[in-house]
Amino acid sequence: MSEAAATADAALAQTRKPSIFNDRRRLAMLMLGFASGLPFSIVGGTLAAWFTTEGISTATIGVLSWSALAYSFKFLWSPVLHRTAAPFFQRFGLRRGWFLPLQGLQVICLFGFATLNPTTDLLAIAGLAVLASFISATFDIVLDAWRIETAKTKDDIDSFSALVQGGYRSAAFVGGAGALILSDHMSWNGVLFVLALIMALTLAGSILAPEPTRPPAPAKAVDPELERRFDRTARNVVVGIVALGWVWAFWTLGSFMYASLTDPANAKPGPFTLTMGPLIVAATVLAPAACAIWLLWIRKPKSASPQATHRSLPPWLQSASGGLFGAVIEPLVDLIERLRWVALLALSIILTYRFADNIWGSFAYPFYMGANYGALGHTATEVAFASKMIGVVAIIAGIAGGGLLLKLIGRMPSLVIAAALAAATNILFADLASGASGMDAFLGFTHLDALFGAFGDNQLRMARLTTAILGENLAVGFASVVYLAYLTSMINPKYAAVQAALLGSLTMLVGQLGRPWLGALIESDGFTYVFLLTAGLGLIPVALSAAEWYRQSRLPKSAATPAPLAAE
Repeated sequence: MSEAAATADAALAQTRKPSIFNDRRRLAMLMLGFASGLPFSIVGGTLAAWFTTEGISTATIGVLSWSALAYSFKFLWSPVLHRTAAPFFQRFGLRRGWFLPLQGLQVICLFGFATLNPTTDLLAIAGLAVLASFISATFDIVLDAWRIETAKTKDDIDSFSALVQGGYRSAAFVGGAGALILSDHMSWNGVLFVLALIMALTLAGSILAPEPTRPPAPAKAVDPELERRFDRTARNVVVGIVALGWVWAFWTLGSFMYASLTDPANAKPGPFTLTMGPLIVAATVLAPAACAIWLLWIRKPKSASPQATHRSLPPWLQSASGGLFGAVIEPLVDLIERLRWVALLALSIILTYRFADNIWGSFAYPFYMGANYGALGHTATEVAFASKMIGVVAIIAGIAGGGLLLKLIGRMPSLVIAAALAAATNILFADLASGASGMDAFLGFTHLDALFGAFGDNQLRMARLTTAILGENLAVGFASVVYLAYLTSMINPKYAAVQAALLGSLTMLVGQLGRPWLGALIESDGFTYVFLLTAGLGLIPVALSAAEWYRQSRLPKSAATPAPLAAE
């Protein structure tokens, strides 16, 4: 009788639908997603709001935005974490062993922020922000690996993806809207202390997370086909050139960031960006692309016999070279080999498409909450309502609208329309910065301002702000899904992870590099001029996308989009 009952209980357990209440993996996924999103929300936005209230200049805020560059380039060190255990935490497993120390360090960084003052400790805050970004980006690498390795079924994949996004977006709400609202009732140091405590609670996710099982043999860093077709010495030379370019770029950015915080009178963001920015793009983007072209030029024929096994470098250095080749050069070689000259047009679109909305992201809070250069002077709570509540709904609606338009008119027309909308929304903010005459006319015609009666004397000002943010976030959501569809069309499934990470990083690069220049421009010419300028620069991806649409329209239907190679 007891044996039959045990069998019945086992059968019931197998048929019970997994949830966060009966599956520790799902609960851990939700908590780890939150742990991933909170540092990004703080470093990428909340610190800028804090700096604004403390009177830090927009030029300095622009320079400090470089502290988040680690998120854009995390693919560079992701191969190192693939099979490397965390020092002193090996007994917790390959993935969990990284979770615990990385989260612990994040908690220390957030508590560190809570003890500092931007007016006197800006350099220390910048150093902590760089460290927090690097730790958080590294945590994201491990989290992605844990999520993929832990999923056992298609239902696991779908539910884990939903849970990690749910946790991430919840963290963005807490670290964004929650922090802003709290800042109207306590000091920013107190707000950051509360956020650090919340971050400490997410350590429970690392404790709950089971260590996934994985194949015992390590995956090859370089695709066997490329190993056979490209001489190892040539590959090592290319990796050396690319590594030197990246090291020089990071050193140059870091040195200027330090100089701008310690000697702002002589370290001018505008001249630096205009003179060194193109060189940095050349070193980090054009040089790897040129190296990929050179490898294709000297490649061996497909019928060539495999090269003899040898080591041109010490084993550890050859392994590192292979990891960097697989992370950066290999996906570029594949893209250029498939796209040929079209890769130049595609690369131009990738570098410029999200420029109009990416470049001014660090100055959203200074514009909403500041008092100079045409800023709007709203309270933190008002900004939280308009940007982090209504704005989130608008992004979701924009994503849905973008998906619908993709089905109705296709990818390339949608890409052009989305680029035009992203550029046009900058004009909304230019209008607000110059007195809101256009916005007032629109509100007077539609009577939408009547919806904001609860704000009393601030009714019209809140209607202006919320309507502008609503329009911008609709466009951002729309552009994000359309642009993702365009990127996906170029990605080879065999290299999906590395190509997606690489192309995503290139998307953010120009906007991030230009932020210090834009901050200095705000101080010299005001927000109105800057928004009109970014609207004009936003026409560049419109023209490039239109050119790609025209090119594809001239091709046979089956060849309109370069097809990725089939995964082997």
